[in-house]
Amino acid sequence: MRIEKNFRADQEIILRFLDALGGGAAILSGNKKARPGFFIFAHTFIEEFVDGNFFKKEDLLITALENNGFPPDEGPVGAMRAEQEKSRNAARHMLNAAKGWQEGDEEARGEVGWATSEYTSTLRQHLNRLKTLIFPLLEQNISPEDEHKISEGLNVIAFENSMKGDADRHIKLIESLEDELSEWK
Repeated sequence: MRIEKNFRADQEIILRFLDALGGGAAILSGNKKARPGFFIFAHTFIEEFVDGNFFKKEDLLITALENNGFPPDEGPVGAMRAEQEKSRNAARHMLNAAKGWQEGDEEARGEVGWATSEYTSTLRQHLNRLKTLIFPLLEQNISPEDEHKISEGLNVIAFENSMKGDADRHIKLIESLEDELSEWK
């Protein structure tokens, strides 16, 4: 299925990001070198790439399943939407806690760790559900015309994102997080 191939590169980028972010959370509790700016900067990736790109693409898939009879608030579609919302809430919590920590609230440091862990585990579960459930359901339930519509929508999103500038921006952001993380060790 062409659609799954379109998502593969994004999933690999997100997994690389989750490795860096999760590494930051793991080091956080026992390392004085850890800084809140790492998590604030990481939120930029979440906002721009995960929410602003990946979830927009997923919405095309979710809509296609809904149009083929899947209920919007339960089953696989409901689970996907719930995980999107849970990850957004955890990301917001991580950002707010990191800002509090940056302003001197040492208790917020623990909140950053918790929210980061919540975010990374939720998004990993979400990516697994996409791969093992959503893509097979799409393959079984949508017509070639539906697949073509999804592909067109994916192309529009890709074009809109290319108009925003530096195509490598998000890779560079991950590399910056990885570099900072290596300095903590």
